[in-house]
Amino acid sequence: MSRYSFTYQQEIGHQGQSLVPHFPGGLSGVTIGPGYDMGSRTPIEIYEDLTKAGIHPQTAQAFMDAASKTGDDAQAWVNQHRHELYITEEQQQALFDHVLVDEYERRLRSQLAQFADESDTVTHDMISWEDLSEKQKHILFDFAYNPGLSKFPTLTEAVLREDWDTVAQSFERFSGGEPLSYRNDTFYATFLDPNAPPIEADSEIAEVIDAIELPENESIEVAETIWSNDLYAETPIIEEHPSIPHALPDAHLENSLNEQDWDV
Repeated sequence: MSRYSFTYQQEIGHQGQSLVPHFPGGLSGVTIGPGYDMGSRTPIEIYEDLTKAGIHPQTAQAFMDAASKTGDDAQAWVNQHRHELYITEEQQQALFDHVLVDEYERRLRSQLAQFADESDTVTHDMISWEDLSEKQKHILFDFAYNPGLSKFPTLTEAVLREDWDTVAQSFERFSGGEPLSYRNDTFYATFLDPNAPPIEADSEIAEVIDAIELPENESIEVAETIWSNDLYAETPIIEEHPSIPHALPDAHLENSLNEQDWDV
């Protein structure tokens, strides 16, 4: 299981759409797996990253053509190729573990350094990676991954101070003024619920999303089946909103597991 498995499970979604190329909308590029966006990547970078994840060189080479395409160009590329290409569950997890985790940990450290540089109340001692707890790292990683710490300054400082009451009032993510309820509920249950188990260095966060697994020799028709059920919408505009302390009734969490939305 991935180290940052909460983020991984949220990014791959519910229906297996992450296994085929898709376009999240806005200024995004062609995307595959748990948020591997090719819009700002070079062809050789795409080839090296995908083959590092165990994706067949021929498939990786086909994705090289998606490099630097964003917006309408990315949508057009997806429309042309979405029924031809797919990756397996094992490959998308390897892409996360061996490529994206390192990339976003570097981004997280860079964002924390910039945050400390620009803050009057956060010092560089507070962002020392070695001194952060696993809980702090998991939460900060998830927000650096989507949508970036700069959009959540109140939460970022509260996490660094381990001020969990403030975190509980500021962690919710919104799109178009509406809460991303599934991601918010599972985030609370994992990190903020007083009854949640502690997060240790090598702990595994329970998986809560069933993903579609494609065997290596499965017909490409399976990819078309995935697309026929595709619920992927435009990338949410995620904003920081003040909120009341979050309560998570058990029944509500159980019902949220059946929601058919993408909280990316």
